[in-house]
Amino acid sequence: MRYQAKFASVAAGLILLGVVTTLGLGLPQSFETVQGEEVERFLTEAKVVRLGKTLGGVTRSRQAILELDGVTRFGVFKTIDESRSGFTSLSRGGEINFQDSWRTEIPAYELDKLLQLRMVPVTVERTYDGAGGSLQAWVDLGMSEADRLKKKISAPDVEAWNRQIHKVRMFDNLIYNTDRHANNIWISKDWNVILIDHSRSFRPFGQLRAENDLTRFSRSLLEAMEKLDRATLTKPMSKYLTPYQIDALLQRRDLLVQRARRLASEKGEAAVLFP
Repeated sequence: MRYQAKFASVAAGLILLGVVTTLGLGLPQSFETVQGEEVERFLTEAKVVRLGKTLGGVTRSRQAILELDGVTRFGVFKTIDESRSGFTSLSRGGEINFQDSWRTEIPAYELDKLLQLRMVPVTVERTYDGAGGSLQAWVDLGMSEADRLKKKISAPDVEAWNRQIHKVRMFDNLIYNTDRHANNIWISKDWNVILIDHSRSFRPFGQLRAENDLTRFSRSLLEAMEKLDRATLTKPMSKYLTPYQIDALLQRRDLLVQRARRLASEKGEAAVLFP
């Protein structure tokens, strides 16, 4: 989670990935500044000049100051890598074989690319001062979903917004994300969703985490999910996920597709499916 108060002392021009841009107060960035080949190249090749302030939250992520070819930008460096066997009591309930690791941040981005979801910022593996971790494109301190709900701001196109949220639910069930909340859903200036914080994802469970949340489905996202197979997932993810985690992801995919088909049959495709 990133809080505006944490960075009140930063100069008025926030250095963002893509270009150095002076942002208006509370103005969210465009998604193009957090995903794409140029952003990925910068995060991979840039020198980590230093780590800045801790960004808050239980993972204690750090702001990273990056430099490449005379250009300075921000990133988010996460090094948490915890796992516990047995039962762990958490603020939102309990969990068996708990894991909170930077290692699942990277597969979330790689899966976003495979699905062409375009919601997860570029995330790569980097090492700084001997510590390995994930380095993610900086998400501007604009409007989070928590801000939107608190201020009772309606999206300019409610149906388009609702469709994005249904895609988020599909993605989170696919990766078995146990930590989605309104503070890690961000909104771009074009009202596109940006998803952060996936360190509690990819559990090795072959069931959907929140099946009842899945009531509408994107046809294009379903089609992309159906194209996934073990070989496609293993190449970009085997360094970070176990074979059990990859198998569980495919099992959840099958259940998600089955639910979409069943609901479409029961309620009619028009009520359940959208492009």
